[in-house]
Amino acid sequence: MYEEEMPKKKNKKKTTKNKENRFIREGKKQNEKKEETIINEETQVEVDVEKTKPVVLEEKEETDQVEDKEQKEAKETKIVKEKTTKKMIGIKTDWVSVLVKLGIFLLVAFFIIFAVTKIKNAFSGNSFTKNMEKMKEVAYIYYKVESHRPALIDEEVSMSLQSMIDATLIKELKDEKKNVCNKDYSYVSLVKTGAETYDLNVYLSCGGKSERGTYEVTYKEETETDPNPEPNEEEKPSTTPNQKITLYELSRVLATSYNYTCPSGYILAGKSCVKLNQTVIKDATPIYQITPEKNTSAVFKKSGSEYIYADPILVENKDNYVCPKGYDLVGTKCVITRDANVKKNVSYTCPNGGTPEGSKCLFTTYSTYNDQVPYCKQGSLVNGDECYVTKEPSVKCINGTKDSNRNACYTTYTASKELSDWLFDGKVTYSGSKVLNDTDTVMYEIDEELENGSIRYRKYIRKYVKVCDGDDDLVGSICKHYDKAYEERYCSGEYDMNSDKTACYTYKDADYRNVKGPTCPQGYTKKGSGNNITCYKYENAVKQETNNYYCTGKYDLTADNKCVYSIDATLKNEDNYTCPDGYTQKGTGKNTSCYKKTTTESYYYCSNTSATLSGNRCIIPEKTEFKGYRCPSGYTLTGTKCVDDNATERINATKSQSVSSETQTIWSRTSNVTGWTWTGRTKEV
Repeated sequence: MYEEEMPKKKNKKKTTKNKENRFIREGKKQNEKKEETIINEETQVEVDVEKTKPVVLEEKEETDQVEDKEQKEAKETKIVKEKTTKKMIGIKTDWVSVLVKLGIFLLVAFFIIFAVTKIKNAFSGNSFTKNMEKMKEVAYIYYKVESHRPALIDEEVSMSLQSMIDATLIKELKDEKKNVCNKDYSYVSLVKTGAETYDLNVYLSCGGKSERGTYEVTYKEETETDPNPEPNEEEKPSTTPNQKITLYELSRVLATSYNYTCPSGYILAGKSCVKLNQTVIKDATPIYQITPEKNTSAVFKKSGSEYIYADPILVENKDNYVCPKGYDLVGTKCVITRDANVKKNVSYTCPNGGTPEGSKCLFTTYSTYNDQVPYCKQGSLVNGDECYVTKEPSVKCINGTKDSNRNACYTTYTASKELSDWLFDGKVTYSGSKVLNDTDTVMYEIDEELENGSIRYRKYIRKYVKVCDGDDDLVGSICKHYDKAYEERYCSGEYDMNSDKTACYTYKDADYRNVKGPTCPQGYTKKGSGNNITCYKYENAVKQETNNYYCTGKYDLTADNKCVYSIDATLKNEDNYTCPDGYTQKGTGKNTSCYKKTTTESYYYCSNTSATLSGNRCIIPEKTEFKGYRCPSGYTLTGTKCVDDNATERINATKSQSVSSETQTIWSRTSNVTGWTWTGRTKEV
């Protein structure tokens, strides 16, 4: 509030400069006006001289008609002398004008320098005194709340500058040298001195300088009411001459005197009773420091993965077997299990007959002796003398676009982005104190704990890739969806459609060619000569692959194709620890820790344990702390008591009202006034 009232440094300079410019402009205007006035006056003098000249001459001519010629010449000579004298006066007037201008300029310059100095001093000011005033005003307003003020006489409450800043009652304070004022040592306090009176103490420390001030303040418990209040504008009656006003008679009883008495041994002193040279012991005044309520932003915890730890469960087990690092305990054995090595065995078979030869099947038959042999220029020979000819059906798209290369129809849509499967990205090592948080794209798994306290992790990543639905083809960022439902297949001409609509077919007569000697069936090749001619052909054999699992070194192969090596576990008679269900165990014995990985939702929380979460804000309640005890001047603090061995004991005298009293009456424009009673009488005026 108070910081906003102070102009910023840049604005201060700008304002000063503007004011300087304004003074200069005004000074220039005043100089110009005064110069113009002087010039006008000088001009007017010359004009008056010129105007006076003919008038004087005319008058002289009329009066001197009877004079002789010598007297006229004397008069004319006198006029010429007067004119010369006035011209000399004009020359002197020019020097006076210059001196006047110079004086005005110096006067304006003096005013400008004086104004700039005043403005600079007004803006610089005494920052220390202003800061004291800020603290006093803020404290005065804060202690207006009754619950913030001390309840007992001589009781004191205090509040540090840091607490005032935390409660946003005031901003950070700096002195004129830009030193930040001490937030812990600087404070305000309030001491109750009477029913409605208090001492407001302000202490400020900035840059090695400190200052203390005490101010008497009053906080009214009840608002006093004027016994004869003035009505507001709406209630004021009209005061026109013919309108009457109704007045009400009010009364109250006033006591005229009071009697004051003292107990035995005390002397009456005004309204108090005193006893001299007494040892007075009174309770010391407790001093409390009040820290105002603080409203801060809550901490936002984003959703993600985190590890939850649980205490391991102690299992008393004397037969406790342990294994070296890298081994798993199985019963009383320490076992290392690895995947077996694999060697591929490849073999070929001929399910349709024939003799296997490498990756081929050999078929042989006898040759025949024919003069003419049927053959097909297109298709394959069937039924002895026919050719079965096929071709791909023609396609017409009833939906989508035709792909001529595939002879199919497709529609397109934009590929979507999805995270890929987890991909192994290598191993990383971090200090054991480092906390790694998994995200949607990065995940860590503990691989090994090193002897130097570091931990090696297996790092996995996921990348965003473009994907299509099902088996659709991805082309750049577009997906092509082929669907036979989009197609209309047909055969033209002499071709017919086969039953599964995969081909068009027709039968054509085979052609014949003349041959000499033995011939082989179509697809076979002749081998040999003369009477030893045979026919043969090769077809691809069916490839079969089998895995041959094996282990090396000291490892043994198991039935499930694993390589296992085992040694006897070491028996240690010590306590064993296990983890609750769902938790992963790390370490053994007293070094056992249990953890599990969970996915959390985003939430707000307060780092201060005494704060209460309210939405996204943390409310730290007002706190009152006992700081010690204080005694009045002249008393010595002993424990919780204040002792004065040479004191004047003072107590309030007993007040009693005298019998005599009087009744006071007034006339009021309203019948309802606090502390007064309407007698029932009225009058009009």
